[in-house]
Amino acid sequence: MKLKLLNIITSLFIVSCIATSCLDDEKPVYEYSSDASIIAFSIKDIATKIDTTINGKDTTLTATVTGKNYPFNIDQKQGLIYNVDSLPVGTNVKKVVPEISADGYVFIVAETDSIWEEGDSLNFENPIQFKVMAMDGSYGRIYTAKVNVHQQDPETMSWSKFNSNFNKNIGKQKAVYLNQQIFVFAEQEEQIGVTIANQADGNQWTTLQTIDIPTKADYTSVIAWGESLYILASNELYTSNNGINWTKVTTEQKLKSLVASFDLTENKKLIGVTIDNLYTESVDGSTWATYGAIPSEFPQAPYSFASYPLATNNQLNRIVLMGENEITGDTTNVVWTQLAAEHEWVPLFMEDNPSSCPNLVNPSMIHYDNQLYVFGGPGKNGDSAKAFEYFYTSNDNGIGWERITKNVLFPQEFNTLYTEADGHYSYIVDNNHFLWIMWGKTGEVWRGRINRLGFVNQ
Repeated sequence: MKLKLLNIITSLFIVSCIATSCLDDEKPVYEYSSDASIIAFSIKDIATKIDTTINGKDTTLTATVTGKNYPFNIDQKQGLIYNVDSLPVGTNVKKVVPEISADGYVFIVAETDSIWEEGDSLNFENPIQFKVMAMDGSYGRIYTAKVNVHQQDPETMSWSKFNSNFNKNIGKQKAVYLNQQIFVFAEQEEQIGVTIANQADGNQWTTLQTIDIPTKADYTSVIAWGESLYILASNELYTSNNGINWTKVTTEQKLKSLVASFDLTENKKLIGVTIDNLYTESVDGSTWATYGAIPSEFPQAPYSFASYPLATNNQLNRIVLMGENEITGDTTNVVWTQLAAEHEWVPLFMEDNPSSCPNLVNPSMIHYDNQLYVFGGPGKNGDSAKAFEYFYTSNDNGIGWERITKNVLFPQEFNTLYTEADGHYSYIVDNNHFLWIMWGKTGEVWRGRINRLGFVNQ
C-alpha cells in the first residue's frame, strides 16, 4: 500500500510539473477537480458458516450471501454508508470485499491512514471509515461504512413488511407461484382479475387486470402445473403462461374443481373433481381418467395441497390435501393423501387422536422445512383457536399435529389484519423458503422465513 501511495504522490507531482510547463509556454492552465466523494458502494459475495442444532443433531450450515442482493445506501449529507436490508443471520463479515467507486483515491481512515486497494478484504465487525483524495490533492469528508447483519436466532422465523402498492380493493383472493413470480387472482363482479409481482421485489405489483376468459372464472380453482397456470370457468379448463391471456383446453370431462398437481421428470399429474363428483386425473390436461366417487367427508374447496418426494424414494411423490371441513360439530380437520403412482385419496384419520389438527376457518397448508404446516382463521364449532395465533406442524405426513409456541410465530398484527380483511388473504412459498402473505382490504404484504433456511446444509 505504501508503494501505491508513493506512486499517487509521484503522479500528482508530475501533473504539477506539466501544468507549470504549460504556463511557461503560455498554454491553457488545467484545473484539477476538488471533488472527493464516494459515489457507489457494494460488496462481493460472502461465503459463511454457522454451527447450530437441528432435530437434536449438531449441524454446520453454509451459504453464499449474494452481495448484489443487498444494495448499499450512501447518505452524502451525513457521510453514512449502510445496507438497508441486513445480511442473513450468522453471516461472517470478518472478510468482506467491498467495491467502491469514487471521484479520486480512496483511503481507509485509521491511526495511520492507508489507501484502499481493489480486492482488499476488510473486517466489518465494526464500522470502517473512508475518505477520498481528490485529483487536486485535497481530501473530502469522512464516510462511515457499516455492514448490517440480522442478529436473530437461526431457529426463529423473521418477518418483514413491504412498502407495497398491492391493491387495497382486493378482498377474496388466491395466490399461486410460478417461475419466480407471484400471481394473486382476485374476485371481481364481472370477471376475476390478476396482479403480479416478481419475488425479488414485493413492493411493486402490476395494476389489477381482468383476465380474458369469456365466462367468469373461479379464482379458487387456479393452480400452477409444470410451466403453466390452469383455471376453471363454467366447468371448462383454461391454461395460461402469463396469468392474463388464457387458452381453452379441449377436454371430455366437465370439471367442478382442481385439487392438486405435481410435475416430476418421469411422473406428472393434474388432479380434479368432475361435476359428477368423481375423482379425475390427467397427465396432459386434455385427456382425463376417472377413479371412483368422492366420499361425502372429502374436504371442500378452496383446497391447499403439498407435493413432496418420499424420504425413501425421491422419484415418488406424496400428495397431501386439506380444505374446508364442513362436518357439523367437528372440531378437527383431516389431511387426505395419495401416492403419485396411485389413484385413490385416503384420509389420515385416527379415532380419538390426541394431536389432531384443529378445524380452522380458511385453513392453509404448506410443506415447509421438511414438515407440514397449517395456519388460518379461528377455530370452528367451539374450538378456541384465534386467527393466525399459531402454526400447527406435523412431521408424520399429517397424522399428528403440534402447536408451535416459540420461534416460528406470526407477527401480532396478523390477528387484526385477518379481521380487517374479513378473513381474505392469500399466500405462497417461494424457492428461497420465504412464506408470503397478502392481506385483503389493507393491501399489506408480509414475508417470513426461518433464519437458518437462508443457509444450506454442508
